[in-house]
Amino acid sequence: MKIQRIRFQNLNSLSGIWDIDLSSTDYTENSIFAITGPTGSGKSTLLDALCLALYGATPRLGKITKTSNQIMTRHFGVCFAEVEFTTVKGRFRCHWSQHRSRKKPSGELQQPKHEISNAINDTLLESRIRNVANKVEEVTGMDFDRFTRSTLLAQGGFAAFLEASADKRSPILEQITGTEIYSRLSIKVHELRLKEQNTLDDLKQALSHIQLFDPDEEEHLRSHIIEKDREIKSVQQKLAALHSYLIWLKTITRLENEQKAYSEQLGTLQKSKKEHAAALSSLEPALAARDIEPLYHKEQQLQDSQKRAIKETEKLLVQSNDLETAKKKSIVETERVITILQGSETIRQTGFKTIRIVEKLDTTIHTTGKTLKEQDDALTANRTILTKEQSALATLKEELIKTEKEIQLLTTFFQQHIEDKKGSSD
Repeated sequence: MKIQRIRFQNLNSLSGIWDIDLSSTDYTENSIFAITGPTGSGKSTLLDALCLALYGATPRLGKITKTSNQIMTRHFGVCFAEVEFTTVKGRFRCHWSQHRSRKKPSGELQQPKHEISNAINDTLLESRIRNVANKVEEVTGMDFDRFTRSTLLAQGGFAAFLEASADKRSPILEQITGTEIYSRLSIKVHELRLKEQNTLDDLKQALSHIQLFDPDEEEHLRSHIIEKDREIKSVQQKLAALHSYLIWLKTITRLENEQKAYSEQLGTLQKSKKEHAAALSSLEPALAARDIEPLYHKEQQLQDSQKRAIKETEKLLVQSNDLETAKKKSIVETERVITILQGSETIRQTGFKTIRIVEKLDTTIHTTGKTLKEQDDALTANRTILTKEQSALATLKEELIKTEKEIQLLTTFFQQHIEDKKGSSD
């Protein structure tokens, strides 16, 4: 971890904004530099700003909160601390700030703000106070205690170390460097080693009472063990065979018992059959009838369907005959109308009005012929088409009646104007 820049405002006795760029040539040209000055000049404040920006706390004052802030310069209502640093994970910027209400010296302290961001692209990484501390520990590898012990030495800590006796220097050094854990580990390792050594001594003493076999006796025992293993395998095979025989015998016994039970049930059923033989004989015709009953019902349904079909066919034949008769009548009427129209064709020359009437008659004849053709095609259609044809025939009759009335009117007209015709011929 390398500190690149420190900025802060209104901390302790240093009011205003202060900016220290440790990456400038004044610091980089010399590998080592010192921050010196008389008491109260702000040396510790610079270190406080560094800790405050990273962890929101200082070695002297601890955590700075909404209820406790003794680091803000008196008669001011705002303060902040900011530090830029680099690690193996990149370049980062931590910013901590706090202000009073309306940023006035008499205002109430507000909740401090803490955030960490990427110093290269200004990307905000975390802004929640608890998570900022975790993020700083992640990128630096140090929490507040490890940072203050390894990087900062609290004021008066080194003087206490120099003035301490030889017996007291070790605890002070451990407290400053945070290495007291290694002393505890050393004690635990020593205790564990002593325990294991005692266990080893007990095992050696127990082994000293064990008498070892000579090679011949060991070989004899090995051969004996092999022989016993063979005998055990032989016995196990015999046991397996006996177990198979036992299962076979149990199966035979179970089957014999089942056969006996089935024989008893068969005898009972035969006895019951004899007792009910007379009743069965009387029920045989009913059973036979029950078997053919579905066929009988089906036959009845088919006969009913056939009767309905015959009635429907007869009805259709009657309707067909009626239609045929109506068709013949329509043809006769049409021929009569055609004859009348042919006779009236010579009269059409008498005047413009007569021509119009005849044209209407021609249209009626064309419509009538078209209707007759549709009636011829409708002979093979269903009931609905037949009904429509009957309606068409009724319409045709009405038109024929109208035509007859028109012809009668024409006849009356000609009779009334017969003198006009004679006069025109003279």
